[in-house]
Amino acid sequence: MNNLEKNIEALLFVSGEGMSISKISEIFGKNDGEIEESIAVLKDHLEKDHHLAILRDGDRVSLVTSAEASKTVEEFAKEEFSGELTKSGLETLAVIAYKGPIKRSEIDYIRGVNSSFMLRNLLIRGLIERVRDPKDQRSYVYRISADFLKFLGITSISDLPDYGSFAQKLEDFVSSKSTEVQG
Repeated sequence: MNNLEKNIEALLFVSGEGMSISKISEIFGKNDGEIEESIAVLKDHLEKDHHLAILRDGDRVSLVTSAEASKTVEEFAKEEFSGELTKSGLETLAVIAYKGPIKRSEIDYIRGVNSSFMLRNLLIRGLIERVRDPKDQRSYVYRISADFLKFLGITSISDLPDYGSFAQKLEDFVSSKSTEVQG
């Protein structure tokens, strides 16, 4: 595999939800044909040496687990989705509750890690919802679900403990980090 294929693999891993060929082309400054060729090489490499695969859905490409790993992944997912929320799950839920509606990239930025699996877990449990971003119809935002509020016995997100001060602290943290990055 060449460097482009390795970079596409890393990008698909981080994106979590897949990407369009045109978006990948734009990111790497390549034409769609070059990206298609690199994805074909990556697909062959993954099928031979890994329990990962490339999933095609129209123009979108995702990195997924292979059929051979399905039993292991299924057992892990059953345990993960049926047990109590992990520290990572609670952390992700808190970010969405106090900062939402929020994009996945913003959640990842705040937490410092890829949150795709945690978001999927919270969606399956019905604690959060994924809706179209009103500012950009091409993307999604995550927000707390009505079931989450019912479960806690509250009628509004502002009823969460220290909602105003914690939401402000989180906003200040994000603002200070983006200022550091720009400066």
